[in-house]
Amino acid sequence: MQNNEKQDNNLLPEGNSRQIQVMLNQPEDNEETIDLGRVFRNFKQKRRLYAWVLILCMTVGVCTPLLMYQFTKTPLTVSSVVTLRYEKPVLVQKTVNGKTEWVIPEDPEYKPVSDLSAPDGKPLDLSQITSAYVLQTALNRLTLSAPITASQLAMNISIRTLLTDESRRIKESLEGLAEAKNTDAYKQLQDAEMTYQNRFVVTLTNGFGSEDSKNKVELQSNELSQLLDQVLTAYNLYLVRTYADIKLPGDAFSIIDTENLDIMDSLDQIQTGLQDLYDYCNEKTDMVKEYRSWRTGHTLQDWMEMLDTFRRGNVDYLYAMVEENAVTRDKVALLNSWKYLLQQAKNELEETNENIAETKRILATYKNDEVFISMQENDVAKYALSVSDYYDDLILKQTKLYDQAAKLNTKILNYEERIKKFETAKATEVTPEIEEELARCAAEAQSLYSDIRDHMSEVFQSSLYTTYEDHSAAQGREQSFLAASTKNMIIGGVAGAVIALAIWFLAALAPEFSKKEKIDEKEGAAK
Repeated sequence: MQNNEKQDNNLLPEGNSRQIQVMLNQPEDNEETIDLGRVFRNFKQKRRLYAWVLILCMTVGVCTPLLMYQFTKTPLTVSSVVTLRYEKPVLVQKTVNGKTEWVIPEDPEYKPVSDLSAPDGKPLDLSQITSAYVLQTALNRLTLSAPITASQLAMNISIRTLLTDESRRIKESLEGLAEAKNTDAYKQLQDAEMTYQNRFVVTLTNGFGSEDSKNKVELQSNELSQLLDQVLTAYNLYLVRTYADIKLPGDAFSIIDTENLDIMDSLDQIQTGLQDLYDYCNEKTDMVKEYRSWRTGHTLQDWMEMLDTFRRGNVDYLYAMVEENAVTRDKVALLNSWKYLLQQAKNELEETNENIAETKRILATYKNDEVFISMQENDVAKYALSVSDYYDDLILKQTKLYDQAAKLNTKILNYEERIKKFETAKATEVTPEIEEELARCAAEAQSLYSDIRDHMSEVFQSSLYTTYEDHSAAQGREQSFLAASTKNMIIGGVAGAVIALAIWFLAALAPEFSKKEKIDEKEGAAK
């Protein structure tokens, strides 16, 4: 084996050629190369200068969004959701002289409002939110950091109504058909009756002044929220004053002179007063009737039942007994009084019938009750019929006259029967027991009136009569220039750092290219 090794060694040439040199990716002298080691050394040597460049670029990146915000910022807006809360009467269709219209019945049924209807059943006028009364009331309740006028405030308020789910689906489907150039869809979209929820959104935008004004008055965010809240509170006050019937029942019992009046006249006045008091209670909505007093624990329905029980069990019983037995203090004076009242009722009926006849004549000869409006569509003239306000007033007047005549006829028949019965009957003197019962009825009627009056005073001070709408607290994000530009400031700072580092690295890389250019110049000169 040793011989073989020696023989192999002799085969290799002597000198440097016997060394094996391994060169990996060694470039030629004229090949372009970049020494990363020198690059990073240059990068490190320039750290002081370009650290300031880095700070400068990051500062510019952070400040640029703040500067842009001053020119592109959107004004602060606050919004509040308003929900209507009251009961409205259910309207019915009534035909008068061949004309059909929606009216409130004499004994209306009430239900909670579910759409944009006013407490009287008519459409709610939302434009009153920006009326002078509402806005000036709101401004008078606040002391703002900058003065603004009601007209400036009105321009910055917007109202958005909300369709019901069914109406919104109908509108979306019809709009889709309209976009497809469907001719029938246009007509359906025009004729479709949209129903709105009993909620709407009111938005107040900051920046008050004329539209062409560049420098507008800016309120603070908390002032803007308070201002919107006061506007909606003033609108609630407008609704209460416009639609709330806060009239207390009239006292018809304290004026009854039971000692000097004849007993039948006293009972007449007590019966009339009880009926008027019952009608007053019955006209209230279900929510009012179901309100339970925190003082007595009674509802208005409880008081109505007490009234009805007292009238049937005490007053009507005493009245029937007195009438049946012709109980009176002075028969002649009583009959003369009734005859006078009978004649007076007949005179009123005659005058009412004359008014009915006159109104009927005007309605029969009135020629301007129809207004024709011509509209050209597809070369065919169409006419729209409308009824003038004057004609509507005549119809309403005639209805009231008929109602008044019916009541007078009933009153006349009642007096005629009384007079006939008392003239033929033998008069009975008033006993102490009857006097005592009459006084007790009058006192009980007065007590019931006082209790109902106190109950209604409590109801009028409750939220049933002071809160016609509930509005949520004004919501709006506070738009300070730092809070609004935080995201853009972060992005600008990162972008500035990247740009500065890129410049720093390119500055460290530049000597490598300049060195190569010098080598190329030397080689060109040698040649």
